[in-house]
Amino acid sequence: MKRLMMAGLAVLALMTAEARALTGPHVDPKAPCFRYPAVDMDGDGVFDRIDHCVNTPKGCVVDQYGCEIDSDHDGVCDGLDQCPDTPPHTVVDSHGCPGGAHRVAAPPTPPTPAPPPAPEPARPRSEMERQLVETGSIRLENIYFETASSRLLPESEATLREAGETLERYPELRIEVQGHTDTRGWARYNKRLSEARAEAVRSFLLQYFKLKPENYVARGYGEMRPETEERNEEELLRNRRVVLKVLNPEALPKGVKVEKENKK
Repeated sequence: MKRLMMAGLAVLALMTAEARALTGPHVDPKAPCFRYPAVDMDGDGVFDRIDHCVNTPKGCVVDQYGCEIDSDHDGVCDGLDQCPDTPPHTVVDSHGCPGGAHRVAAPPTPPTPAPPPAPEPARPRSEMERQLVETGSIRLENIYFETASSRLLPESEATLREAGETLERYPELRIEVQGHTDTRGWARYNKRLSEARAEAVRSFLLQYFKLKPENYVARGYGEMRPETEERNEEELLRNRRVVLKVLNPEALPKGVKVEKENKK
């Protein structure tokens, strides 16, 4: 009988302890029955079963997941922050208050990288190309036509091919193909002949080289722009010439002085 009474007292004590656990301050009423009494290790009021931040400092205001709230984003949580409206980028102490009342310097603006150096103009590959970039024109030597005709002779081909290869390197140039004669004969006839010869040279260049037709124009000046006084046969020959004149010298390599044509 005595043993039964002692066993009854033990059961009663166990039931009393269990009842206290069920009604104590750490009971999680929403937890399944096998998880109580509830545990809140960091004491932030959010039970560990749903606490995403289990080491929240004492006194911090937390959200529903137990993570601290920092309304002014100064690194000190609400609840411990004694200066809750600190302006952005302000240096604060451990209490969230300005330490020296100065702002964190904005990150320095990276220096603007220097532009790459302009490429140096390509060195001329030939005397004809040097003449083009330095003077803005090419005087075609050894260009031969049939007498009183605009028909090119085969001896002209080497010079014309060198000119075409040079011009292909500068596709944006606008070129005036100029025809000139000496002063012998009628001025009107000489002008027509120089026009026809200039057009013959233009046609050859466009036919055999990758050039833009719209950038090339042929003009005949006849005897209007002589180079010499024609005191001998050599000076007459100098006046009978074809010249390739650049009309947009700004498209030539920069820093190159272009000689202007002296018009008479």
